[in-house]
Amino acid sequence: MKKEVEQQVTAFFREYAMKVLITAHVDPNNAHGVKTAMLDHYEQIYPAFTLTPAFKAYNKSKHHDDMVEAYRYCFSLLLQGRVP
Repeated sequence: MKKEVEQQVTAFFREYAMKVLITAHVDPNNAHGVKTAMLDHYEQIYPAFTLTPAFKAYNKSKHHDDMVEAYRYCFSLLLQGRVP
């Protein structure tokens, strides 16, 4: 089940980041470009995530910690300029 949680959270981050990068015309393989493009969107990621089926399914459930761990990992990748 942990793997499923990780996949769902990663899918959200990938989709979210790619929408931002496409709109900003940034190559997802350009770490500096990814970091720069995502800077204006970091505060909007969590509110968007709370609307996902993954958040609704795992928040305050026995898989909550797995969700939080996956969220932190994916967020840290964005801080490094990498798309999950």
